[in-house]
Amino acid sequence: MQQSFDHAMKNTWIYRGWLLCLVLALAIGGFLAFSIWSKLDEIETARQDQRGWAYSQLEVEYLKLMSELHRVEFGESADYAALRARFDVFYSRVKLANTMHLNAADDVNGVSELLTTLDRFIPAIDGSDAELRNALGDLSETLHDMSNVPREVAIASIKIHAERSEAQREQVSFYIKTLIYVLGLVAFFLISAIYVLSQRSKSLRIATQKATENEARLETMLRSAIDAVLLVDDHGRVVDLNGSAETVFGIPRQSLLGASLPDILVSHRLREQFRFYLKNFRETGVTSIADKGVLEYEMVDGTGREFPVEIAASLVQGGDRNLFVAYIRDITERKEREAEILQMRDEALSAYREKSRFFAMMSHEMRTPLNGIIAALELLDSGDLNADQQKYLKAAMASGDILMGHINDVLAIEKAETEEGITLEPVDLAAMTATMIGAMQPFADSANVHLHLDQSGLDDRSVLTDPRALQQIMANLLSNAIKFSPGGDVTLSAHYEKVDAAANEPDMQLILEVSDTGTGIAKDDINRIFEDFVSLDSRYERRTGGTGLGLGIVKRQVKRLHGDITCESELGQGTVFHVSLPMHQTKTDYADDFTPQPAEMHQVPLHLLVVDDNVLNRDLLKAMLEKMGHSVVIGQNGQEAVALSEEEAFDAILMDISMPSINGIQATRMIRASGGINRQTPIIAATAHAMPAERAEFKAAGMEGFVEKPIRRAILSDVLAQYATPRQDISSSEGAELQSNDTASESDAILDTDQIGEICDILGLEKTRERVEKFLVQASEQIDDMAKAEDLADLRALAHALAGSSGMIGAAKLSRLCRNLQIACDALDDEGARHLVDALPDAHAELAPAFDDFFRTGPSNYT
Repeated sequence: MQQSFDHAMKNTWIYRGWLLCLVLALAIGGFLAFSIWSKLDEIETARQDQRGWAYSQLEVEYLKLMSELHRVEFGESADYAALRARFDVFYSRVKLANTMHLNAADDVNGVSELLTTLDRFIPAIDGSDAELRNALGDLSETLHDMSNVPREVAIASIKIHAERSEAQREQVSFYIKTLIYVLGLVAFFLISAIYVLSQRSKSLRIATQKATENEARLETMLRSAIDAVLLVDDHGRVVDLNGSAETVFGIPRQSLLGASLPDILVSHRLREQFRFYLKNFRETGVTSIADKGVLEYEMVDGTGREFPVEIAASLVQGGDRNLFVAYIRDITERKEREAEILQMRDEALSAYREKSRFFAMMSHEMRTPLNGIIAALELLDSGDLNADQQKYLKAAMASGDILMGHINDVLAIEKAETEEGITLEPVDLAAMTATMIGAMQPFADSANVHLHLDQSGLDDRSVLTDPRALQQIMANLLSNAIKFSPGGDVTLSAHYEKVDAAANEPDMQLILEVSDTGTGIAKDDINRIFEDFVSLDSRYERRTGGTGLGLGIVKRQVKRLHGDITCESELGQGTVFHVSLPMHQTKTDYADDFTPQPAEMHQVPLHLLVVDDNVLNRDLLKAMLEKMGHSVVIGQNGQEAVALSEEEAFDAILMDISMPSINGIQATRMIRASGGINRQTPIIAATAHAMPAERAEFKAAGMEGFVEKPIRRAILSDVLAQYATPRQDISSSEGAELQSNDTASESDAILDTDQIGEICDILGLEKTRERVEKFLVQASEQIDDMAKAEDLADLRALAHALAGSSGMIGAAKLSRLCRNLQIACDALDDEGARHLVDALPDAHAELAPAFDDFFRTGPSNYT
């Protein structure tokens, strides 16, 4: 590109130099022609002959004058008039010669003296005859003395005239020769011009032909283009268009030509914007759409239909006119497909959420009656049954265990997919693997399988990992190996491998191998075994049984731990599962006394603000915190929380979320924005239920920590120790991650006995009974309100309040139903929500007997 530009510039300078030389040659030729013309004109004029004749006539007239003078002087004639006439003629010739002499600097000398001499005799000539006769002698003598003057003047004039003529001829000859050279040069330039012009004419013809061909191709391309192409000037008028523009906009060509693009083709919402763009370009030369890539806008067709388009425009600058070439594509179908895809995605996500909710709800709902069935079957095994009855009872109990295993598998899948992260705890792998072998031994004995443990690669070090996930991986792999190796051997091997890692990266790998001597797996089936509901034992007799979810659960848990799992097997040669998990080594000091110490024994006393709109929750949380050694101020709602935070400094604030008027999120934002003494105080969300999106909202509002109701003392102590410090040591904890009560497991029973036990430990048995009685009355009223609620938003608020209070008091089943009710309200599942509301009275009715049974048998340590 640069070379072509340089070549073009070089040719341009050559043409300019050639043209300049031609102009100079023509100018010189013109000057020479004018000079020759002037000289010729000068040569042709009679002026030079007149001067020569005038000078040569002086001698003739002189001789005539002297002849007439001698005739009169010697008496041959007395005609004084003829003498006077000859004198006058001679005098006029001298005077004419003198005039010519004065006007020509290169003329002869002596004429002026002769005229002066003749002037002395004018009085005698003009006088009487006597005066003239008296002056004849003097006149004759004077003229005789000057006889040589006329001859010399004539000779000199002839010589000068000859010299001047020769000079003029030489000058004319020089001009003519030079003109011939110039004319030759001009002829050369003209011939060159003819050649150059012929070449340029040829190039022009070729260029014209190519341009015509290109124009034809371009016109064909534009005519066949699917996109509309418009040529628009800087006032928005359509200058030209292709055929597709007529099709896209449904407007004839003649109607579009000269029309204003903003007025007829742009959506009315964007017309003023387009007009501003054009005006701004005319004033500043800055484009807003042209050369800005592909942009999306709304345009209008001939029927008034607005449709989305993509516009790619370019600016074409030519002389005093600017044009825009706009390529316009109708993307209506693409937008519709995108909308369909988004809708399908949303429907798929909604279906997935519904599936997860359905599995969670149904699994929990199935486990409760199944626990009752299994418990009833165990009670029937009193030893009084006959052999057939014992056989049937064992079959029923075995079926119940299988069904419970299926439900647990489904729940494990759902938890693995919905849990956000892992809970890292120090784990002794040597102890854990030994425990797993011991736990699986009865199952192995029933299948006549020999279990082996290889711990040669382990030591007494502790590593950070999720113990529940690791236990599930080993349990499922061992169980699977035992099922497919009847009468064979199963070995669990574990060892560490050191790896090179960057800072804060895992510095070792835990390698687990579960090998068996079973039937093995075909190569074509190895990639299928980790899929859900795939069981390779698909024959009708189903010797092994199972749902086919075990290995799917293993793969999910391995992925959660950021590890890898592979399988090696051959038919009839057994199978080896290889698991590699990244690990952090940690140091753990084990106390001699294995009795766990209460967390509050090591907690620094704090001054805390507890905000909750439920009186029962407030009282229990206050009592729990005071038992841990903290001082507590109570706030009944968000408005009180904001007011109290302006009055005194707190080490931390425990904030409920759902509260009337000002909720917990709004109160947190107000405290953070107030600039008061608690603007940097850690605020910990304390709520009955929180999905990941809700936790992100808590964090965005300015909350640092998170605890989930029902609240355990140990977990609350850990959260306070992590975020809260005495006021004099407090620092900004911006950016801290929300921590959830992930370790709290959800009970399937009617009561959460651990939670009730903690309340008894704090309040004592009698005060706990009072709290329970008060809760039962309050819960009954809230359930009645929920049955009357018509709006899902109101129903959700009531469910949230009851979920929190029931969780705090230990009513696990009622709290679980309320949480599921919140989920149904969030999903706008009116039918599911009403079904759950109908189940609340039965759950409430189960509470009083369950609490009585607990107080009768359970809390002997709290009396």
